[in-house]
Amino acid sequence: MRRTVFATVLFILISVALGHDASAQLAAAPSSDVAQPILQRSLLTQMLRSSGQVFSGTVLNVEHAHSGSSSVLATTNIRLRVDEPIRGVRKGQVLEIREWAGLWQAGERYRPGERVLLFLYPPSKLGLTSPVGHQAGRFLIDKGGNLLPNSGHPNKPIQIHRVIAAIRQAEIK
Repeated sequence: MRRTVFATVLFILISVALGHDASAQLAAAPSSDVAQPILQRSLLTQMLRSSGQVFSGTVLNVEHAHSGSSSVLATTNIRLRVDEPIRGVRKGQVLEIREWAGLWQAGERYRPGERVLLFLYPPSKLGLTSPVGHQAGRFLIDKGGNLLPNSGHPNKPIQIHRVIAAIRQAEIK
């Protein structure tokens, strides 16, 4: 399920960034395919609505705060520098996000030096956050500044500045 959501969001971002017109897709699509672009646009809109912070950034460091006490929650603290702000952050800001440590154990890992595009939920009452839809709200960016599709997705990498422009355009609508 997560892979399907991730692939769908990536397809939306790539389609919008490449300038594919959804109305042209609707006009050319057989009637059974008409709902697909509407559902995809709806998913991106829902992700944006659920996000408190959206940005591309570089991971500076990762620390695990394991608790010896059963009353304190174990967390993973990720420090990032905001490279390109979209919502809720400023360019150059050093941001520390706190995730429940179970996400790290489930495979949601960050590495120092890694560049990412994140759609983050607003922090909870405990100060914790995570990417919207888990992997659907987290994208890797390569050294050339391209958004990388996951291994199961056939699309080629796309320049991050085009994806960010597409997100900003979707946020305005």
